[in-house]
Amino acid sequence: MKQAISIKNMALRDVRSEGDRLEEQEMELKSSQTSLTQGIRRLRQDIKALVPRLKSRELEVPEPDFPLTELEEDELSPDA
Repeated sequence: MKQAISIKNMALRDVRSEGDRLEEQEMELKSSQTSLTQGIRRLRQDIKALVPRLKSRELEVPEPDFPLTELEEDELSPDA
């Protein structure tokens, strides 16, 4: 009986420890997501600012791998 209780207590400690670890991991992932989102927004702003400047200097502007309308749509979305 005591052995069964001991095993249950060990299992409970393991589960709590795993829960704490998962909470830490969740916080780290949310922080990374926030950093990446901010980086993407800065890059989009840079693209929007650079394209007209390059064109005004008659420099060739490479075609992006994504539609530029995505930049405008993201700015209009409430999450932007």
